[in-house]
Amino acid sequence: MFEEILSATIRGATPLLLAALGEVISQRAGVLNIGIEGMMLIGAFFGMVGSFYTAEFALFAPWIGLLMAGLGGCIAAALFALFAIRLRGDQVIIGTAMTLLALGLTEVIYQRLFGVTGIAKGVPAFQQIDIPLLSETPFLGRALFSHNILVYIAFLMMPCVYFFLYHTQLGLRIRACGEHPKAIATVGVNVLRLRTFCLLFAGAMAGIAGGYLSLADVPYFTPGMTVGRGFIALAIVIFGKWHPVKACGAALLFGLGSALDARFQALGWEIPHQLWLMLPYLLCLAVLAGFVGRAEAPLALGKPYRESE
Repeated sequence: MFEEILSATIRGATPLLLAALGEVISQRAGVLNIGIEGMMLIGAFFGMVGSFYTAEFALFAPWIGLLMAGLGGCIAAALFALFAIRLRGDQVIIGTAMTLLALGLTEVIYQRLFGVTGIAKGVPAFQQIDIPLLSETPFLGRALFSHNILVYIAFLMMPCVYFFLYHTQLGLRIRACGEHPKAIATVGVNVLRLRTFCLLFAGAMAGIAGGYLSLADVPYFTPGMTVGRGFIALAIVIFGKWHPVKACGAALLFGLGSALDARFQALGWEIPHQLWLMLPYLLCLAVLAGFVGRAEAPLALGKPYRESE
């Protein structure tokens, strides 16, 4: 039972971690990407479409779908950057509008392409990979080393993002953009450009996280299939105090909430299943209520920057 819960925890944490790592970079640069939910949904849709229409390429189809998922999230982030960074609009309002746009647009296009009933079968998806020897380790082998390749990529990206953010010159500039953009601008850094690049990276990561849902978690797309995971990723960034390693731990915690939800429902206890479905979101609310006031966000987070200032 413990091995099954651990395996489900890792799978549930993967899309949250992918989206949260991109959001850490974005928010460290001073951009509050509330539209992450919509970018994940766009990524899930584009990923499914890319894999579905390239199914004849067999092994390459999921990778093409994943590329399109990242590209879809990046395009959505570019639209967000236009209004939020270049035109200095309210980032919360623009992000909310982005999510609502994605909800409506993906459903309309999906029905136009596949009809009201949707596709009749699943799309080519990423398959489970058992790492030799490690997956055969007693007790935890199957839980830790029998997943699809996107799970391994997500958890390998965490130390890479940490190293980039805290041990490179560009990472230092990104953090400076989120703390004191006027100061970093005095040494020749283009704050608007750097923030835009960070937001595009966050959008691509959110798109890939959505692609994980439609190409690895379940091999199909349904309108609104992200079901709030983008907002949970925002909570993870806050809970992790804008640090990639801590965000990884927070993603695993939320993944555990989802795993327990599925496990408790399977036990058949005489408790309304809606209560178990609420578990990850209740955890999200508890985190926001308990940590948002104490966590120290980047000082310039969500504040538009004007080059003339």
